[in-house]
Amino acid sequence: MIDRDLHLDRPAPGVLRLTLNRPAARNAITLSLHRRMDEVLSEAAADDSVRAVVLAGAGQRAFSAGYDLAELGAATPAQAAAMTTEREELLWRYAAFPKPTVAAVQGAAHGAGTMLAVCSDLRVGGADTSLAVTAAKYGGVNLTWLLDSLIGGAHTRDLLLTAREVRGAEAHRIGLLHRYAIDVAGTAVDLAGLMARRPSEGLREIKALLLEGAGRSLRDRYERENAAVRANLAVQPISEMFSSFFAARSRGTGVTP
Repeated sequence: MIDRDLHLDRPAPGVLRLTLNRPAARNAITLSLHRRMDEVLSEAAADDSVRAVVLAGAGQRAFSAGYDLAELGAATPAQAAAMTTEREELLWRYAAFPKPTVAAVQGAAHGAGTMLAVCSDLRVGGADTSLAVTAAKYGGVNLTWLLDSLIGGAHTRDLLLTAREVRGAEAHRIGLLHRYAIDVAGTAVDLAGLMARRPSEGLREIKALLLEGAGRSLRDRYERENAAVRANLAVQPISEMFSSFFAARSRGTGVTP
């Protein structure tokens, strides 16, 4: 059941793609599916052959319509509270996943679908993409801790307080989508493939520093970055660290690798 609900493939060297595979339910996320995603990502974090991850939804209609409402409706209040607590941790672990993540937002991303997309490092969408943080519709609160650092306070207040749907072109204009494409799936894989070709240690440091940076002083963030650079230099000589740049210079291309 769960293996059918989450499809795994390797669409490019170094890239693992996780596809939410419940198109009949608009790729709504059951708790068991969410747990399986977490298991796969835990394995991927320790797998050196995985250098970047794409998260996608099956079909053209939806990236994900959010948490499965049928499952939520059948839960007792105590069960629902326990599910919420567990899902909070699962979402955080996805946001803190140490390797680059790309959300291929084909179709609708609502509720938890938008939360997963926003917690991805990069997002790709197109004309059929729509995103909505729906929590305000039922008295909830979501993404106040992250969204303003991505699209600014003014746009965040608009989206969170109104819970309105944002279509692809506007989402790209305000920075909610990093790439606006005709081929959403292919562009997401290309973007993940680009990052998969970068030295993994540096990308891991970039993610960690950005995640831990909020609330720290500018000087503290500067010193933490410098410490990370010195740590990387301690394990590989500068000639090795910049080998691709030196190779480009020797070829006379003048192109940054």
